[in-house]
Amino acid sequence: MKPTSLAVVLSGILLGGLANAGEHNVIHNPGFEDKGLGWSYWFSNIRSDGAFEGTYRGRIAIGADHHISQVITVPETAYYDLSAFIKNDKQGGQFGLKNLDGEVLLSKQVGANKQYSLNKIKNIALEQGEILSVFFSGSDKSAVSIDNVSLTKSKKGKQPKFNQIVQFNVTEQSGTTTINRNTQRIEFTVPFATDLSQLTISNLLASPESQTSIRQGDIVDFTKPVSVHVINEKGKAEKWTVTAIESEKEVTIASSNTALEDSFNWAIDKTKQFVMTGQSGLVNRDENNNDGSGTANYIPSYWAGYFDRTAFYSRDFLHQASGGWLAGLGAENLSMFQTFARHSTEPRKWYTLWAINFDGTPHTIDYHHDDYFVREVPAQFEFVEKALEQYRWTGDDRYIYDPDLWQFYTKVLTDYIALHDDQEPNGIAEGYGGIFEGSATYNERGEFPIEAGDGIGSQYQATVAYAAMLEARGETDLAAEWQEKAVELKRFFNEEWSIKDPANPLDNYVNIIQKDGLRLNDFGKENSWFMPMKLITEPGERNNNYLDFISYNLGEGIGSTPEAPYNIEAYTYIPETYFPYNRNEEAWKWMNYIINQKDLPHERPTQGTNGDYPEISFTFISNTIEGLMGIEPNAPQNRVVTASHLPQDVEWLEVEYLPMGEHELAIRHEGLIETSLTNTSEQPLEWEARFYDKHDTITVNGTVMKAKKKKVNGVILSYVIVNVPANGKATATLSIR
Repeated sequence: MKPTSLAVVLSGILLGGLANAGEHNVIHNPGFEDKGLGWSYWFSNIRSDGAFEGTYRGRIAIGADHHISQVITVPETAYYDLSAFIKNDKQGGQFGLKNLDGEVLLSKQVGANKQYSLNKIKNIALEQGEILSVFFSGSDKSAVSIDNVSLTKSKKGKQPKFNQIVQFNVTEQSGTTTINRNTQRIEFTVPFATDLSQLTISNLLASPESQTSIRQGDIVDFTKPVSVHVINEKGKAEKWTVTAIESEKEVTIASSNTALEDSFNWAIDKTKQFVMTGQSGLVNRDENNNDGSGTANYIPSYWAGYFDRTAFYSRDFLHQASGGWLAGLGAENLSMFQTFARHSTEPRKWYTLWAINFDGTPHTIDYHHDDYFVREVPAQFEFVEKALEQYRWTGDDRYIYDPDLWQFYTKVLTDYIALHDDQEPNGIAEGYGGIFEGSATYNERGEFPIEAGDGIGSQYQATVAYAAMLEARGETDLAAEWQEKAVELKRFFNEEWSIKDPANPLDNYVNIIQKDGLRLNDFGKENSWFMPMKLITEPGERNNNYLDFISYNLGEGIGSTPEAPYNIEAYTYIPETYFPYNRNEEAWKWMNYIINQKDLPHERPTQGTNGDYPEISFTFISNTIEGLMGIEPNAPQNRVVTASHLPQDVEWLEVEYLPMGEHELAIRHEGLIETSLTNTSEQPLEWEARFYDKHDTITVNGTVMKAKKKKVNGVILSYVIVNVPANGKATATLSIR
């Protein structure tokens, strides 16, 4: 045998398992060697120890509802054998096939095996084109390890016969179709408000020798479940029931750019996977302790942080909160804000926790005791800023009147700063070393400064937000004082803190100050891009140069420059850095980059793919609505601002069912020249319709209006104020096309 042929055979044995050498294995990445790609994980992960063969194994944490699964499409009608090497210390767990709704079609229990043992289900009749899920579930008694999974044709000679529906879709459908061949039932979902009486069948695949009572291309009334007769070549009929399910109302977009639309739909669906509200399960699970420290009932919450840690992290949550609201997770947002607020205590010097279990308790990988736990300065201030954003989206007064929340905001901006400003006293909150001592920056992969650009930038936005909250509470005198503090903080930053060499005032901003007083103005990732993102930098030549400097260091993403971050989640901030300055093509570049990386392995493969990192889906939603569409809500004042940031790739973009307090909005941008807004509510709405550049007039509902002009973040724009009545619509168009 030639060496090359031998290598191919050995590779097949390694990946497919000895029992199936030489057979075509339907399973992708059967030994998890390709960093776990191709599999879905729920309270499970890959590990690089204890594999049956090779480097990796799949490991399912203790719990019968935990699982590892893979969706497959049957390539050929035949009998198949499903096998895997499985190890579990105690009896429990099962494996087999499910449909795409998680209904078990066939399964086999797994006995106790302290060493890997070959488990097999033989002679499974499968039909070409069936889309099924191969699954392995956990046990309540012990963890379960799997390796070398195989689904190959069995040695049974004859081909099975079928009389069934294999695939079914309608043109108007959203999501996948559930087909239960055991109960002869099909269910599919269509978007909210779809006309169920006229759905077009776009795909109907039945067994080759079968006929169906409805056919591909038919327009069918699905207001009630539809009976479909499937008749084989001998005239035997099987009755199937097909049901259309209308989705609950949720934010949706439509666009000329189908990739954008598909990515947004993916993101909305993906966020649902991370919701933990009402569940019970493991706590303190992490990459080192896969089975956690016990189980508990979960509070309203969602995943924010590594997918192999059962926790929501402050930094991630704060960045996900806007996307969470837009995805329908308002109750979870408030619950998580309140939980973090209650963990801010005097013994912790008014720091809150970095990571919290889904039951609301400290996550122990990041918390040892009140003097030794992970904490980072920017997060403290982002809580205030992001709470104001939630107040403006929701109109929920609890964000400014809840006693725990209000104490938290106030302590952060008073006692917390006073207790952390003793190394270089200047009113800026300081760090004291690494993450367990209190980091001054979100950049955990660089120096340990005492002050950093992301810290002071976040402190500025917190000061602005606190002043706005005071104004909303009717405390106008205090609000004015805090507004002055915000103005002074921005002046101090631009004229003193950020200047490295007074002789060169246009040089890069200082981004960190070290304990020995050394001031650096290099590229510090978060402590660089947070400064323009938080709008503490004064617009103008220096700021524009700095945005170019950031772009240069980011290059084309991971691995393209020495300074480009290796973690995909870092890039989710970049669109928010460029949209405020109307640098739309750069912002859009990074939205595209992130979505194109979502199916690749994360830099830490045990947590799954890039798309399994929750921040990716949540921020794609917010970057679409707040970034591309330039929507600035103010529900308490029944007011909204819009400004199109559509790049050349997107001719038009529309959002429907957008919740803003008591209002439900539909907004559509036609490029950069026209915006329409529908206000579905019983309250009138004040709309500031903005268009970038200088324009003398803007036409509103056919009436030419004189445009006002102003600069926002250093960029000139023209705008009109439009009063949109309850359940009314308005369209603003630039007079010059």
